[in-house]
Order: sequence, then structure tokens, then C-alpha cells
Amino acid sequence: MAAQPAAALSCLVPDPVRSFVEIHAAPESYRAFVGRLSFDASKLPPSVAAAPANATPPAIPAGLSGYQLGPTGFDTPVETAVLLQPSCAGPWCGSLAPGDEVLIFAREEEGQLVVDLEPCPGKVQAAPDAATRDRLAACMRGEACDFAG
Repeated sequence: MAAQPAAALSCLVPDPVRSFVEIHAAPESYRAFVGRLSFDASKLPPSVAAAPANATPPAIPAGLSGYQLGPTGFDTPVETAVLLQPSCAGPWCGSLAPGDEVLIFAREEEGQLVVDLEPCPGKVQAAPDAATRDRLAACMRGEACDFAG
């Protein structure tokens, strides 16, 4: 019997400032938030499926409660509707628990905020500490925006 090849998803360690730089360079328009999402978690695809996913899972309506990033930091309160758009890479799909405090880079699309929930953290990741929040505010002001990696 031949051994089956092992497969694993390799993700970079999340870095909020690196994500900011990448998103700032993207052609789409994004907004950054720190907050909590409320949604029906049963509508998410499994984080790891038995077989590769072939289609993009449907978007999931969600509520966002938190603060938007501006030049002075995450100090603009926000309560708004968003769409979570999970995606998969082979058998691995983006996942998130409702109510966790997270950093979100939401894409503006046709007057709506879309949160791309990818298998690797990037556009959604753990909420950053105060020092990293200050670095993100500096990036918003156009100051040096260096990241570790």
C-alpha cells in the first residue's frame, strides 16, 4: 500500500500592519474596524471539510458592533450590517466565532460592507493590542507603516 500524501494549509502569521499595507494597495476600497460580529454560525461551511470545496459558499448576513479606524485611532463607534463572504482553499474554509473581538478589513461593494472570511487570517484576525492599534492609526495618517515580515 502506498502512503497518501499529506496536505496542509500554510498561512503566514497574521500581522495587522502587513494586512493594512496590502489592503491599502488593493484597487478596492476598504474600511478597518475592531469589533464583534453577530451572525448565525450554523451557516458557515465547516472549517475543514472531508473533500475539497468546489464552490464559493453563500454570503451570510451579520451585524458589526465596534469602532472604525481613523487618523486618531479606532474611536468612531459603528453599529452596521455587513455580509460575511466565506471562501475555501481546498478542504479548508474561513471560520469565525460570533462575538469574538476581531480586527476586520471590510470591502466596500455596491454600498455594502463585505467581510471576506478566508481560510488564512488576513482580512479578519484577532483584535490587536493598543500598540498595534496606534501603529494602524499612524498608517492611516500616512506615516511610516512598517511591519514585521
